[in-house]
Formats: sequence, structure tokens, C-alpha cells
Amino acid sequence: MSAEYIREINTFDSISPGTIIRRTGSGKDQQGRFMRYDEDGGLILINVIDLTGPGFAAEAGIMRPAEGDRIFIYNSNFSKNKKSRKAAELLLSWPLYVKNEELRQPMEEFFKSAFSPDHVLELYKTGNLSTVFIPLQQKFKIGRFQEKTDWDSLRKSRFRRILDGLMPGEHITYIAMIPQTSSYNPKFYSIGTKPHEETHISLKCEGFNFKPTHGGHIKAVKSKSGIYYCVDAGSSYIGKGVKTKIETAESITAALNRKFRDLSFTPLAGRGAFGTEQSY
Repeated sequence: MSAEYIREINTFDSISPGTIIRRTGSGKDQQGRFMRYDEDGGLILINVIDLTGPGFAAEAGIMRPAEGDRIFIYNSNFSKNKKSRKAAELLLSWPLYVKNEELRQPMEEFFKSAFSPDHVLELYKTGNLSTVFIPLQQKFKIGRFQEKTDWDSLRKSRFRRILDGLMPGEHITYIAMIPQTSSYNPKFYSIGTKPHEETHISLKCEGFNFKPTHGGHIKAVKSKSGIYYCVDAGSSYIGKGVKTKIETAESITAALNRKFRDLSFTPLAGRGAFGTEQSY
């Protein structure tokens, strides 16, 4: 692979957050936006694209380079490249972007998060823009991948699957929009144990994007009567961290009880539900 806008790297310990990373080898050709390293040196990516399909692969994942893999990084992104406007115009003139007004902002966020402007322009020159637009259609269930989507139900069912998948002692991070009155619908979002800022970036690329008001942790705990969930609102990114009062966590559990009436939630002050897997 040879192009001015992409270069191969042989060491993976000094990649800047926000860089788009591409891996080839073992029949794979994938890329995603690098956020940080995990405890074992794996590369945590969001908005992962399968370039061989092409298709949308995952909201988030961990890349662990194996023998035979080649790793590349793109030299530009939409915040630092003079070709950004020209590349962005390809999305803005796309008929499905124009048609789906309510999805324009998350489509823009996803487009700029998952691709390099130079790469997009190269795909345009070679007649391969389907590499961009097929993942967009799959991500947002539009065009030939259209489904009649109830975005609120989809968001709720995804969050419920994450809760149901927690084993005792495991935790997740979440962000939420908690209305001040009970007549409005609370909203919750998580991509596992990723930090709140990464979770927010991922949320912006979703069709059910919302403006979060709280963030914290939820941990599964086993008792004689079954599983219950400890909940805090101790995010420092969108909150007061360890100084968070119990009353704030109580407002979160009240909202969770409204959404998931068959589950049991217990509020904790500060970061009382925080696990040991991360350090933020």
C-alpha cells in the first residue's frame, strides 16, 4: 500500500488519540479511530470499518496486531487537512444524506471519525465511494439496508443487552440524559468499559444521539436473591467524579427503575460502583 496520506508503522506504542489506524493481513483489511491502549497494549478503536466487504464492523473493538499483520496510520484527519471541505462535500451531496435530515449530524460525525479526507478523495477518484457509503447505510439502516427503526427502542434494547451480559463483579461505564421532570424519557448509552469521553464520541455517531447530562458506572453484584446493580454518577468527564453526592446517583437509579422495571438498582455516592479495570 503506497500513498502520501498513509504510512506503515512498525512500533505501536506512541500513536496519538484520534489517529485512524488500518490493519491488513490474514485476509483482513480494517480500520478504525484509535482512542487509547488497553492494559495489555491492545489498540482500542471505535467506528471500525471492514474495507474488504466493504461494511460497518463494530462501534468499538480492540486491535491486537498478530504475526503477518501490517499496520498503517493515516497522516491526516478532518480537523487538520485542507482537503477536508472537498471530501466533506461528497457526503453533503449524497442523496441519502440529503434525504435523512434527522441523521445528518450523526452521519457527519461518523464520516469524519472513521475516514481520512485524503482516503475519501482517493476512493472518489477510483470510483470506490461505496467503501464509504455502504458502511454509512449499514450503520444508520438507510438506503438498501433500510429498516423501520424505532431509535428509542433500539437504544434501550442495546443497553439492556449490556446489562444482561454483566457477570458478578463486572462493571460498565455509561452516559445518560436524565430529564428534570418525570414526563420526559431518560436515555442511557454504553459501549462497555470505555471511558466516558470515548463513549460520548461513539454516541455522537449513533442515529439515537442525545446530549448527556450524567455519566458514571454500573456494576453487577450477586446476592442470595439474584443479581442487582450498583450505580454511581461519578464521571469526571461529565460530572463531579468522586465528589458526586448520593442524591445524584439516586436520580439515576430512579430513571433506570423506570426503564427496566424488572431489574434492581442501588445508588452509591462518588465512584462507588467503579471497577478496577481502568484508571480514569
